[in-house]
Amino acid sequence: MRRRGFTLIELLVVIAIIALLIGILLPALGRARKGGFMAVSMSNLRQIGLAAADYQQSNKGYMPITLTPMPRYVPGVSGGGWCTWSHAGKNQDGSWATGLFKGFDVEAADRPLNPYIYPDMGDWGAPPAPTTMPATSSARKLEGKVFKDPSDKVGHQQRWPKPNANGLSAYDDNGISYFWNCKWWWQVDGKFGGGVEGFTKAFDFGMQRMRVADSFVPSRFVWQNDETADIVTNVEPTTFQFKNGYDDINKSLMGFLDGHAGYHTVFPGKDITNPKPTFTNDKYTFIFDDLKIPGT
Repeated sequence: MRRRGFTLIELLVVIAIIALLIGILLPALGRARKGGFMAVSMSNLRQIGLAAADYQQSNKGYMPITLTPMPRYVPGVSGGGWCTWSHAGKNQDGSWATGLFKGFDVEAADRPLNPYIYPDMGDWGAPPAPTTMPATSSARKLEGKVFKDPSDKVGHQQRWPKPNANGLSAYDDNGISYFWNCKWWWQVDGKFGGGVEGFTKAFDFGMQRMRVADSFVPSRFVWQNDETADIVTNVEPTTFQFKNGYDDINKSLMGFLDGHAGYHTVFPGKDITNPKPTFTNDKYTFIFDDLKIPGT
């Protein structure tokens, strides 16, 4: 007796059913994957926030946000600046060890939060200060997964605000996917219309405001965020749209001063003299609300 095979119509029906099932399941799997990534990143932000609270307890209430003297933390050397990845993170990509970027190659050993998050990592392979880490050092490959947002696909610091030409994520490039919020700087520094004259004085004033928390509500003040917030709050057009690693438009991961984490829509705009709702609203603030500067 000859066995009967499938007809063409039957095969097409089976293929159609499989295609339908794939069409139904793929979006659900994508949402589950996105939700998993988001849960990891929220947990990371909360862990960094808890470490910051411990740091404050040990450092008279100050946040782990520091200037980056050049060369590497040499006492008495003038000059330097700040970069928004100085608080925590692994060692940076070797491209930061030379040329224009050299002053902002912050060794993991010098990032103040790292001992509170990874106490067993020691100096992260860094040579004794003030010697800097060679670009080819194998220590640049050491990992710190708490510093990585799983949706972090490409960073923007080397060609700000354009994507890195080498395609490196923020984590692989700068050592961390979450940067400390710096919008308050343009509110404070006299060079940009703020009330405090002098680079170091302006920075110290901002740190003091965070320490005493007298100019904002800690549950609304963002002290760390992903690159989305920085990009969106540094463009002029109010119609600007930026798709993040979660395929959402203008939405940013944020860590707040009271330790909780959030995921909120950021409004485009860069004019610090007209901050609402770009920099401050009922969900968050990147600046010091009702800031009072002595002598102004």
